[in-house]
Amino acid sequence: MVTAMQAAGICLTAVLLSKMLERYAAEQALLLVLLTGTLLTAAAVTALLPVLNEIDALLADSGLEPQQTVCITKVVGICCITQLAADVCTDAGKSALASAVSLTGKTALLLLALPLLSPLRTLLEEVLSCTGSFG
Repeated sequence: MVTAMQAAGICLTAVLLSKMLERYAAEQALLLVLLTGTLLTAAAVTALLPVLNEIDALLADSGLEPQQTVCITKVVGICCITQLAADVCTDAGKSALASAVSLTGKTALLLLALPLLSPLRTLLEEVLSCTGSFG
């Protein structure tokens, strides 16, 4: 497991090496940063597995349907991956690609949220029908 101090040291080393490589081989410098970011993200996800398991248990106990908890987990994953990809694009000087990645991630989130809207609409209709009977 990588600690925060180890991650900071790895990142600083990668940045220094990247800056030195940039003069002679910009592509390799970008690949170094990309590889370092990917490995640290994988280490962070591995370290978060107990937390994710606890969140899954809490969501299961909340009374949500299984497909809703899967949807929430996918949303978190899409957010993390999209942010990492957008940051790499921004670091590479490709802000237009970063914006495109962000837009694609937001679109994917909206598509994932569509199945969650139907139960919400049903609940709102029930609440509104109950308040209508009081008036």
